[in-house]
Amino acid sequence: MSYQVLHPHVLHKDMIAIIGFFDGVHLAHQALLNQALTWAKKTHKKPVVITFDVHPRSVIFGLEKSYITPLQNKVKRLLAAGFEDVYVIEFNLEKAKIKAEDFIKDYLSDLYGLVCGFDFRFGHGGQGDVALLKSQTAFETRVLEEVRHQDQKISSSVIQDLIAEGKCEEVTEVLGRYYSIEGEVIHGEKKGRLIGYPTANIDTDGFIIPKTGVYATYTKVKGEIFASMTSVGHNPTLNDHHPLSVESYLFDFDETIYGEIIETFFVSRLRGEMKFNEVQELIRQIDADGVNTLKILKTHQKPLS
Repeated sequence: MSYQVLHPHVLHKDMIAIIGFFDGVHLAHQALLNQALTWAKKTHKKPVVITFDVHPRSVIFGLEKSYITPLQNKVKRLLAAGFEDVYVIEFNLEKAKIKAEDFIKDYLSDLYGLVCGFDFRFGHGGQGDVALLKSQTAFETRVLEEVRHQDQKISSSVIQDLIAEGKCEEVTEVLGRYYSIEGEVIHGEKKGRLIGYPTANIDTDGFIIPKTGVYATYTKVKGEIFASMTSVGHNPTLNDHHPLSVESYLFDFDETIYGEIIETFFVSRLRGEMKFNEVQELIRQIDADGVNTLKILKTHQKPLS
């Protein structure tokens, strides 16, 4: 899925844009997307997205960040929602110095309309806000008010925390879908096959990793969805090196898929990571995990393939 880099004055009067970071493309983001798409349809304008390659705070404060939806995953979801183009601001310290008024003049002023969230801020030091956007007359600005779930604001940071805590069911409620990690199947320790549970080890680059433990999951391979059981952790019983891995055992599946791009959907956390004194203890526990996984997945709908 491709995007375009945003340069000054490439947007035009035939466009209605939404602007934001949109990590997760969660329920509040989806409300924003729907508002822009409806407006674009009524006015026969082209709906487009303006977003960022990395979170501005990660550049300003020199932070390493992982995301609910790294850039390519986010772009894929935004295009699938119905937007015709995604324009990406390649954020750096130079762009962080742009004044809010100059950002409007150079990047936004040629639009027909703009949709943003109530708390959107932009420009040097975050000085630009929705009041500034609404006060200018080059284009119309529409603002989405706060979206809440169970009396709490829906935000990417809240969802990131829930993922890190392994609270899959709560994540699903506010994300509007199962949290998923998409990546290439890479070579791991290959010790799972020795105990009858060969796993697909996924490259998790850029994604937030759920709390260590064992999860009931679904995994998409070559467009087909399989019930799966996923371990997030260091495999302390079989592994002397202890690198963190995300690896899935797929039920009713027997193919070699190294190099394939797969997607694992986290449905429910079964238990925390455990170390066993004997391999046979580990096998008995995995057997029990498999039974529990299939029981849980019977009550949870498969993700769309």
